[in-house]
Amino acid sequence: MAVHKDVSFLACLLVLGLMFLHESATIDQDRDIINPRPCTRECGNFSYAICPRSEGDPRNPICTTCCAGYKGCHYYSANGTFICEGQSDPRKPNERCSKECDRKIAYSKCPRSEGPIIIKPTGCTTCCTGYKGCYYYGKDNKFVCEGQSDEPKACTQQCDPKVAYMTCPPESTKLTRICVNCCTAKPGCKLYGHDGSLICIGGIKGH
Repeated sequence: MAVHKDVSFLACLLVLGLMFLHESATIDQDRDIINPRPCTRECGNFSYAICPRSEGDPRNPICTTCCAGYKGCHYYSANGTFICEGQSDPRKPNERCSKECDRKIAYSKCPRSEGPIIIKPTGCTTCCTGYKGCYYYGKDNKFVCEGQSDEPKACTQQCDPKVAYMTCPPESTKLTRICVNCCTAKPGCKLYGHDGSLICIGGIKGH
């Protein structure tokens, strides 16, 4: 009888231990999602990057096919109907694809929509800081990785009505009648409200 009680007690401890480990792992995973680990400040050694872009529109259709379209990009007709996802690797376009235009395809939507398709040089970029949808290559022209970071959204050019004036280094002259917001303000410039309170400092982004 005593042996049976000891076994039951040990079994309970084992179950509790497994539940604790599972809960700890879940908490750690949730923490990583809410506060992802930051990228290191080390620089990569890339030669260039290929970033497929969204192209065309209903009035200015592109000339491509589902075969020649890039993987990760979605292709649509002029009325917005989804046609297909591209089948070609941006790193190595499929030469077997037809050169003729698929008249059903009008435009594409890719992970990135602005800027050059070929980025060279890539600056101080790593696989972690590289943008999703971009493919990075080394000095030997061999594929290294796909970027892992979301690309920051472009600043809106709208004027912030809460801003009354701004001062910028080094003179810190008070500038009024300006059209600016916290995103478009140059680094170091301070934006103030109509009550004289500091709204933000240019170049400082939220994390």
